Amino acid sequence: MDKELYIIANSPGEMSGWVAPVVTQVRAMLPDVHITVALIPDWFTSGREREFASQLPVDRVVGVFTLIREIWKNRSAYVTKKSLVLFLGGDALYAKGLSRLLKCSAMAYMPRVYHPKDFVRIFVPTLAEQERAIRKGADPAQIVVVPTLALDSVNPSGTTVQIKERLGLPEDARPVFSLMAGSRPSYVAMSIDFMLDIALRLLQEYPEARTLLPVSPFIDKEIVLSVLKRRGMQWEAKLGQELFLTGPNQRILFVFTHSHDAFVAADIAIVLPGTNNLQCAALGIPFIMLMPLNSIENIPFEGLLGLLYPRFFPFNHIKKWIIAWMSPRVPYMSMVNRMAGRMLAPEMRGILTPIGVADAASALWRDTERRGKLRSDLLELTRERGAARMIAEEIRENFISD
Repeated sequence: MDKELYIIANSPGEMSGWVAPVVTQVRAMLPDVHITVALIPDWFTSGREREFASQLPVDRVVGVFTLIREIWKNRSAYVTKKSLVLFLGGDALYAKGLSRLLKCSAMAYMPRVYHPKDFVRIFVPTLAEQERAIRKGADPAQIVVVPTLALDSVNPSGTTVQIKERLGLPEDARPVFSLMAGSRPSYVAMSIDFMLDIALRLLQEYPEARTLLPVSPFIDKEIVLSVLKRRGMQWEAKLGQELFLTGPNQRILFVFTHSHDAFVAADIAIVLPGTNNLQCAALGIPFIMLMPLNSIENIPFEGLLGLLYPRFFPFNHIKKWIIAWMSPRVPYMSMVNRMAGRMLAPEMRGILTPIGVADAASALWRDTERRGKLRSDLLELTRERGAARMIAEEIRENFISD
């Protein structure tokens, strides 16, 4: 019988942090299964999810509505196949609808469980979430605790020495700062501007330093070029357009491929909220998370806040007011700190300035003891891996069962 796996996903963080490691494991365990990634609509998608997913070991990438129309037209042929729906981000209603249409089971990975009755298995990253889901009525056998899935997505291209050599970093280039501007086109140009201002401040303070700006695979290179042109900054392309060197003495490097390498080579990272927090932690790179309230309405959020699209008046003002009200009432914004249950990595919130952020990064660099402790704590927190393998094993069991 034909085996069909349908993966529901939508945005950059889920595609790179969840879908990529899971399909890699599924393909290794089930080489004959037909894998379809069904992209669902979302205001904050980058527009490059289809291109990214097409480079994964999957058989097809399609919009969810196109897929649903195809199934409706020939439903009798689809329901005879052994199928499974896997929810990996977005609105769970799409997974529920697709599984009912196909008359098959559905599984999900959820940091926070909702609609548990719609899934035969829900994978969660903490015991606390498992207990909360059970209190909400989920069957204990239904909720499976796995390590944090995004940790399986960290795949640098080599060792620290190899990566620094490939990037052309001199041995005496210290400190090395990595500044990640995000993966959503709706705000990345603004973030690049802000990160460049921070980089210039740090380079002024440290004559031998280098600053790396890893560019998400979901961001078009033209966005970076438009920022550089507007600022009147010259650049030189290296390694077949993989690197752009710019800034004073070409000490600012935009890294367009193997973005994790820019973290491996760094002494300190400066990041926005998102999957990159977990990836820094998995690599043991001390980082500072920024939550700038300057233009916070442009930052995407899950849940009801995500429905307040910032380009529509008065949604932009409402969203900014709600986030400003919530910020002091939420103890931890970084995924890493939420995992740890304490303020492990420093967070900076409020009306931020490049000088203030650069000073905080400089203070962390100069405090060798604090930086070393943070590195060891991050590695210990993220030591347990293997969620993608565990999910793939459950998928295999589902397919071989009667």
